[in-house]
Parts: sequence; structure tokens; C-alpha cells
Amino acid sequence: MSTLQRQVIQSLNGLSDDNLRFLLDMIQRFMKPEEISEENISEAGMTRSGMRRIGSLEGQDLIDADYDIDESNDEIAEMFGVYG
Repeated sequence: MSTLQRQVIQSLNGLSDDNLRFLLDMIQRFMKPEEISEENISEAGMTRSGMRRIGSLEGQDLIDADYDIDESNDEIAEMFGVYG
């Protein structure tokens, strides 16, 4: 094992599972795309729709189920200077 490989491994010690999943996902996406197996993809966070979520928000609902997103359309349009 090279010195660089040891340094990389040492830098991984102490990282949270979310951070490790994120790093693994980035490696699989950008560094070794030809070596990705179906097993690795399912472990890296496939959702029901087939989209992969990455980062620390994986598996979290970001909007309350009772929240009406359309309620704020006028305010959003005003913020971006879009008037309909």
C-alpha cells in the first residue's frame, strides 16, 4: 500500500456513516464508473423512483406533509421579479 493510500485511509477514520456514504457515492460516480455493480448501487441509497440521494439528507423528508407549497407562489414570484 502506498503512502498516499495510507493517508487517505487515515483521513476516513472518524467520519460519520453519512460522510462515508457520500464519499463512496462520489467515488462510484466519478472515479470507477465501469466497476459499479448493482449491489453497490442499492447500498448507496437508491430511492423508490430510481434516483440516488446523496449527502446527509438522505432519507429525510424536507417538507412537512401538511405544507401547501403553492400557498407561497405569489411571494416567490415577487422575489424573482416574475409577475403573472
